[in-house]
Amino acid sequence: MTINQQARTTAEWSEIAKESMAVEEIGGTIYAYGSELACLRLAYKFRYSGDKAKSAFSDNLQTWFFRLETNVGAANV
Repeated sequence: MTINQQARTTAEWSEIAKESMAVEEIGGTIYAYGSELACLRLAYKFRYSGDKAKSAFSDNLQTWFFRLETNVGAANV
């Protein structure tokens, strides 16, 4: 994910979540961190993505996250 793509994704997902989100890409999966409600709003938006989209609480980070798996990571490996 380029810096421009990350900025665009952050802006778009923050608008959907109705709050500021921190977004990062790890191995072809995009993660957004925020409140429970914000992450659930993103999960609802991507509800037809099946197992590729998930919202949950991270015990390790002590925050809510939303993740969206992409096919991009497979090409980079």
